[in-house]
Amino acid sequence: MSDEYVDVFTCVKCRNPRITKSARVVKNNAIIIGKCLKGHPFNLKLPMEQEHKWIGHLRDSVYKCRCGMPLEEHKIKVGKKKTQLVLKCTKHKQVTMIDTLLWNTISADREVQKTLEQGYKPEPYKVGKEPKKYEKDTAKTKKKETTEPRKWQPY
Repeated sequence: MSDEYVDVFTCVKCRNPRITKSARVVKNNAIIIGKCLKGHPFNLKLPMEQEHKWIGHLRDSVYKCRCGMPLEEHKIKVGKKKTQLVLKCTKHKQVTMIDTLLWNTISADREVQKTLEQGYKPEPYKVGKEPKKYEKDTAKTKKKETTEPRKWQPY
């Protein structure tokens, strides 16, 4: 996550985190609508070419309840254009609509976060052994044993 978009997902009036109610893609921008924890509404217009910088903040905003507790997935309906998320905390149930394009990126980002939290460290790239140089001994072929030369015979 880039720190460039931290303030965008923080309420300007009360400095509480913003909770996403819906997110859609229009042309080259993502339109995000929701409220902060105190109820101040917001509309964000974020450029899709910088999606890698703000998608983590959007993910956190989607998975935070209006009471401030983290939300867990209850039911997900993935459609061609829109995805409906039914998320629950211990007290509340929240329904969020997201464009499937954004949802695919968020779900992939969540999988990466889960593997990082579990302590998975990818193995470093290992340089393989150099191939052996061509040697005559490696490609030995057996010679056919010839007993006598063959004579030409007519059919």
